[in-house]
Amino acid sequence: VPGGTVSYVIPVVLQATGGTVSAVIGTTSVPDSNPNNNSATATTAALFADVSTSVVLPANAPAGTVVSGTVVFSNIAGGATATTANAVVGTVTLSSGEVRSFPLVGDLAPGASQTFTFTATVPSTTGTNLDATSTVATSTPESNTANNSATDSLVPQFADPAVSIAPIPSGAPGQTVTTTVSFTNSGSATVSFTPTILVNGILVPGTPTTVVPGGTVSYVIPVVLQATG
Repeated sequence: VPGGTVSYVIPVVLQATGGTVSAVIGTTSVPDSNPNNNSATATTAALFADVSTSVVLPANAPAGTVVSGTVVFSNIAGGATATTANAVVGTVTLSSGEVRSFPLVGDLAPGASQTFTFTATVPSTTGTNLDATSTVATSTPESNTANNSATDSLVPQFADPAVSIAPIPSGAPGQTVTTTVSFTNSGSATVSFTPTILVNGILVPGTPTTVVPGGTVSYVIPVVLQATG
């Protein structure tokens, strides 16, 4: 009727590029005085999340030790099309096959992140690094899934202790001379041990010893010369 309005609610399934609705007035029952307003179009953009992850391990650590790592799960979506990432979950998979799960990341608004720590045991096999791969997922459509995983590596450190004994001076039987027993470490990890030292077959009480990488610890040992040396 003149001055009246008839409205329809139209469902729109948003596509990856958004949504578009167009309407056109068809043939009218009465001549139209202004056909220029007989069509209209409305558009909207689809909203997306963009979850990402990063994982960090120490650069190195002694073999066999337990270390802590850090994993971050974020929603880096930005701009007018950014939306909250719902039901975000994450995991960290270690090269040992162990999996650390983080099911309670929850919802992440654009720009929000959650940080967690985890532990891992450094491999005790030479040439084997510790790798950690983090992954993240959300129930919300994403604009970019290429950043849903990340990896970091740790290089194990090993000790390489060695022992050397300085030449024993000559002398008469019964004479006491001294020699030096030295312990070195050419590895990359600090090592501790209690050495076993025998003088003429008799055990000398050992002293707990710690040798840093590239270091040397020496002990002066008295030796009572026997008839045989």
